Amino acid sequence: MNKSQGYSSKNRYFKESPALVSHTIRADMNSNKIEQNLNGDIHSKKTKNEHEISNEKDGSKKETGEKINDTFNEEAPIVKKINDLEKFDVNTVPRNAFLIVVASRRSGKSHIISHFLEEYTSKNKVNGVFLFSKTGAGFEGIPSNYRYRNLDILPDIVEQQLKVKKYNLNVKKSKKIKSNIIILLDDMVGSGGMSADMRKNQMLNKLAVNGRHVSDGENSNMLICLISQLYTGISPQIRLNTDFLLTTKLSARKERENIVNSFLSLNSGRKGLSESYEILDKVVNADDYNFICIHCTKSNKKKFSDYVYYYKAPAKLKNKRLTGNAHDWKNNKKEVIF
Repeated sequence: MNKSQGYSSKNRYFKESPALVSHTIRADMNSNKIEQNLNGDIHSKKTKNEHEISNEKDGSKKETGEKINDTFNEEAPIVKKINDLEKFDVNTVPRNAFLIVVASRRSGKSHIISHFLEEYTSKNKVNGVFLFSKTGAGFEGIPSNYRYRNLDILPDIVEQQLKVKKYNLNVKKSKKIKSNIIILLDDMVGSGGMSADMRKNQMLNKLAVNGRHVSDGENSNMLICLISQLYTGISPQIRLNTDFLLTTKLSARKERENIVNSFLSLNSGRKGLSESYEILDKVVNADDYNFICIHCTKSNKKKFSDYVYYYKAPAKLKNKRLTGNAHDWKNNKKEVIF
């Protein structure tokens, strides 16, 4: 999709009526039908067998080598619970999900999201990946035609998705338009604090709360990934309505406290709080650029392994093209704004 046909602030085709969308909406996106190949030592209390064998000859007791079962219980050591965690499967993420990625500077958040996008787009057809970034740095798989320095055009993209959804409701299956897109919001916090852009922006808050209603679940969906250095710079509405939260080592104690108290407190009391901090620390400190992924809206959470995962990107990415056509890449302008 070149800029003359895409989401350009100079040429907004989304003002056309739904009747004309079959010829105008995402013309280049739909012309390309090819899917883009975008143990600790378990402190296992070596569980004492209920029938401890007593050696009467020397008066010592022997313990069996039986391991603790996988059931979450008060006696199970935290390390065992961490070993129960599975790797985050990006294909379990709904196409209309809202994700938050919180990480300090130079902690690998752009790297991990690029890996996420490469994995996700290799199995899920995506018609466009749009980057909103004040600097334009990173994410080499996104051409310049899909990059924006502010959020001015975001309401138009949302409105366009609504038009596609309404259009698809009134046409035959063969005429439905595919418009599965991804929105990346990279460090749009601004100065941070209570005056941060992401705290005040009504569209972002609305998308977090009601964004799933913009999608139809099959043909038209919008996955949103908000990337920030500050968890507290994000509005409470967005934080409490996110589907997935990914984070890694955070030097600020207040940031860690907010994340633990919001999403990792399965049990109350001091012991429950200690467990929550330990599950976070053990995962993010296991290796450099190791992220913990929390499925915030997962129901029936009884143990950490029900909704907490680990995620790590390889050192070298595939550097595949995530979106755009031949024209977009031929005219790609690599710019980094200071």
